Amino acid sequence: MLVNRRRPYLMLGTIIVLWGLNFIVSRFLSGIEPIRVSGIIFALFRYSLGGFTMIAVLAVQRTGVNAIKEEIRPYRRMLLLSAFFSALFVIGTHTSTEFVSSGTTSIIVNLSPMIVLLFGVLFLSEKATPLKVLGFLLGLSGGLLFLWTRIVFLPGAELGIALALLGMMAWAGYTVTLHYLEGANRYVVMTVKHVTASIMILPFILLVVLDGTPLILVWDLYTIAGFLFSGVLGSGLAYVLYFSAIEVLGAARASSFLFLVPFVSLAGDYVLGEPPEVVALVAGVIALVGVALVKLSETGERLTVDD
Repeated sequence: MLVNRRRPYLMLGTIIVLWGLNFIVSRFLSGIEPIRVSGIIFALFRYSLGGFTMIAVLAVQRTGVNAIKEEIRPYRRMLLLSAFFSALFVIGTHTSTEFVSSGTTSIIVNLSPMIVLLFGVLFLSEKATPLKVLGFLLGLSGGLLFLWTRIVFLPGAELGIALALLGMMAWAGYTVTLHYLEGANRYVVMTVKHVTASIMILPFILLVVLDGTPLILVWDLYTIAGFLFSGVLGSGLAYVLYFSAIEVLGAARASSFLFLVPFVSLAGDYVLGEPPEVVALVAGVIALVGVALVKLSETGERLTVDD
């Protein structure tokens, strides 16, 4: 019984490590010499392999094409919007790691609950509780201080920070779309999202090529291993584990732990020889504490409703 109770938390721990390592692998392949792959190419392979992995999961579940069509029929427009935000997220995130450290990208991206909170209060009639307000203020102040320190201590990193902010805004948009996809089969939604987002990345690659920007793709053991890790494990298996954890804990409680993801990426910065300055680290932690308070307040509200 004790093992069963711990199981969803063990799954969440695995997910946090996998998603944190995604940023590290991306930085290692795209931002550390010798450069092996451009960030946008990494994004394409990550989601494509993730899509194939999810298709395999649906095959194991014996979910047929007709069943998938019937499942997505009421959600087609929102699924397309969700896929578009996902495509922007993965492009912004992995092109960002060409220019800034994995911890920097991860912290910025994981400030997205601040945007989701604003949207919920302004458009979904969610209550701005004292804990949410405190979390928002901490997240905002810590986030702004973190961005300032990155600009000051990393001259020329503005483009990487801007791309990370694009990833953050896109992830916030994607999170909002999930509100309108409640009730849909999570596995079907994630499979369709991965496949559609992969297709949507292709025009962006074409634009980069037409702009004259050279793209890099060096096929070696590191590149192949990185693609397989981020695609099959980080974008496939991780979602299967996440959905399993949600079934036990509920979405609010399960998602409340995800603010820990950047700490894995920050550890990766030390491994890659890119430790953050103390002031940047403190600012990032303050921002993440604010995010944690927002997520915990959402969990508390959901538990109160359920009670």
